[in-house]
Amino acid sequence: MPSQRLSDLYFRLPGPIQDLAATLYGWHLRRLRYGREHDRALAELTESERWPAERLATLQRARLDRMVAWAWNEIPLYRELWSGKPGTFESLEELAELPLVRKTDLRRPRPELTPRSWADRPLEEIHTGGTTGMPLTIYASRGALQRNYAFFSRFRDWAGAGGRVRTATFAGRTLVAPDRNRSPYWRRNLASRQLLLSSYHLRPDTLEAYANALAAFGPELIDSYPSSLRPLARWFVDANDGRVRPRAVVTSSETLDDPTRALIERAFACRVFDHYGAAEMAAFITQCEEGRYHPNPEFGIVELLDEGEPAREGEIVATGFINPAMPLIRYATGDRAIRGQEPCPCGRAFPVFERIEGRMDDVIVTPEGRLIGRVDPIFKTGGAILETRVVQDAPDHLRVEIVTSPDYRRDDGEVLLEELARRVGSSMRVDLVEVEQLPRTRAGKLRTVVNEIDSGGGA
Repeated sequence: MPSQRLSDLYFRLPGPIQDLAATLYGWHLRRLRYGREHDRALAELTESERWPAERLATLQRARLDRMVAWAWNEIPLYRELWSGKPGTFESLEELAELPLVRKTDLRRPRPELTPRSWADRPLEEIHTGGTTGMPLTIYASRGALQRNYAFFSRFRDWAGAGGRVRTATFAGRTLVAPDRNRSPYWRRNLASRQLLLSSYHLRPDTLEAYANALAAFGPELIDSYPSSLRPLARWFVDANDGRVRPRAVVTSSETLDDPTRALIERAFACRVFDHYGAAEMAAFITQCEEGRYHPNPEFGIVELLDEGEPAREGEIVATGFINPAMPLIRYATGDRAIRGQEPCPCGRAFPVFERIEGRMDDVIVTPEGRLIGRVDPIFKTGGAILETRVVQDAPDHLRVEIVTSPDYRRDDGEVLLEELARRVGSSMRVDLVEVEQLPRTRAGKLRTVVNEIDSGGGA
């Protein structure tokens, strides 16, 4: 929920009133995400997905020219980063002449990141922990949010589950109290025909209750982190239970490995469609019916760079077209992908990626056996904490390592610990440790959750 105070009030409410609160919040989100701009954009996307490559390239060059000119005229960050005013682009390869934008650049104050002529315009704020544990605030217009969700709507159409279908969602919000030891571990959002299921109460003795709730709801679509759905899929397979048969499962936010995909598809007798997106609204990459990953060209341009050079396998560097409130041009995401073979049998003239290699985090296992697969919402707590890593070094102990800025205050750490406690419960002891820097993998990525005693939740 939007604030700490509202969250505390929410957890004191009876279950039916929490359902009402979830529905009211769902209604608010629907107003933000869907409307005339969403419908207009979706109609355009339904047509353009079958355009030939040359026409899509022409569209990209026009949108790139427009966004780069806007950024130069309106965004102080780019006046500082670029040596001069860029001209028009004869080819998309010329984009490589501009410098990269890093996550640290996005920690600047709003006036340096948003249009000067929009200084007094209210903008939506999106708080994200990203894939690096670095909290960021993204500014967006309402039109940009609706355009963003038009791409998600098209993706759901690809999966065969478009429109207002009944959706079961496992996500990062804390829906019920962390120490709750009886069902329900879910809430209803009637505004979106949605069953919201806690990702933080999945453990061996609760899986049957989750399974029964899913069966009673009868979802046409399941939208989940892979790590949340994996143990439940294993339960359905082991129980030979075929009650839940959605049209499709869509996954996001974590790397989806092949064994997890196969397990989910076996459990629910449907295809899994994975996608990659981010609150920064710089790239949108979706799986088609043939299982290939497609950067959506109408959304922006995606480069793969290895040590600064174009490569078949490399870091995702994204230039977005849809959010003029905070344009990101050559944004280094920190995630990696592998380019695939073109053209795709699906018939779309989109670029093809073979694989997305984003988050490679472990799973926290609580003393009760709950599997906590994704905790990056705790990283959104404030800009004074630059980076965060959660390490499980004992069955009942977490070590939270933080890199802080000079503005850091004790209250910042306490808020982070409160958010983590909402997810792992009171049985886990937690220590906060300030460090100068956090270790990276050989590929240079930060694993924001590391389990040193048990990988948990295997397929």
